[in-house]
Amino acid sequence: MTIEVVRPTAADAEALGDICYRAFKDISDRHGFPTDFGTPRFAHTVVSSCIANERGYATGAKAGGRWAGSNFFTFTDEVAGVGPVSVDPGRQGAGIGRLLMEDLLNAADEQDIERVRLMQDSFNMTSLALYASLGFDTKHPCTLLQPEPKLDTNCRPMVAGDLDAVEALSREIYKVSRRDDAGQHIGSGPFKPFVRERGGRVVGYFVIGMVGHGCAESEDDLVALAQHAATEVPAEIARCFCPMREGELYRKFLAAGFRNRKVMNLMTIGPYDEPEGCWMPSVGY
Repeated sequence: MTIEVVRPTAADAEALGDICYRAFKDISDRHGFPTDFGTPRFAHTVVSSCIANERGYATGAKAGGRWAGSNFFTFTDEVAGVGPVSVDPGRQGAGIGRLLMEDLLNAADEQDIERVRLMQDSFNMTSLALYASLGFDTKHPCTLLQPEPKLDTNCRPMVAGDLDAVEALSREIYKVSRRDDAGQHIGSGPFKPFVRERGGRVVGYFVIGMVGHGCAESEDDLVALAQHAATEVPAEIARCFCPMREGELYRKFLAAGFRNRKVMNLMTIGPYDEPEGCWMPSVGY
C-alpha cells in the first residue's frame, strides 16, 4: 500500500484529532496508564492548534489515500519541541511513524533548527527504539505529576512585563530562553502562566499543563507555583513535570501531596546544556 507524506490543513484536524485520540488511548490502555487525551474533543483541539501554529511545522501521512497519522513541532524560542506524534492503531508497524519523524527532522534542518527535543512515554518501547535510532539521546527521566492545589499569596498571573525576568531565569537555569514559550500563554488558552515574587522581585515562573514548564530560584518556589496554578485550572489540565534526577524537588512535590501519573523520557538531538538549578520541563522540552 502506498504511503504518502502530506502537509495537513485546518480541514484535516478532525480526522487527525480522532487518530491522535485513539492512538494515545490504545497505547495507554495496553500498559495501564491514563491517556494524555481524555476526550476526542481535546485531541481535536490540540491537533487543530498545532496545524494552525505559524511558529511550527505540521506533517501527516496517508495510506491508501486515507489519513494514517500526524506529527508536529513547535519552535517558539531556540528549541523545537516535538509532538504529539500519532499513528492510527490499525496502521502501526508499517513504518509510518518513522516517515513522519524523518519528515519533521528534515524540516528542522531546512529551517536551520539545531536543537530538537521531545518527551517519550517510558512504557512505549516502540517509540523509544524509533527515536533512539533517529539520533535522539535520553537526557532525563521525568515524572508527570498531578499537583495538589493550594493558594499562595506570593503567586500571581504572569503579565507581559514579567517576560524579561522569565528570559533571565530560563537562560540562567534552563540554558535557553523560554520567553516566547511562556509569553504565548498570557491572557489566552487553558495553560495559564504564573510568577512568584519575593521582596518585590520575580523569583520563579510556571506555565501549568503538559505543555507548560517552569524555572525558579528554589524548590519551594516551584512547589508553591505548581500548587497555586492548580487552583486556577480544571483538574484535567493541572499537570507538571519533575526531572527525576532532581531528587530534592521530587521529594518536596511528594510531601506536598502531588501524585505520580507516569514517567517520560526527555530526549534530544543537537546541542544540549544541562540545566542548573530548579527547573521543570514541558512535554516538548
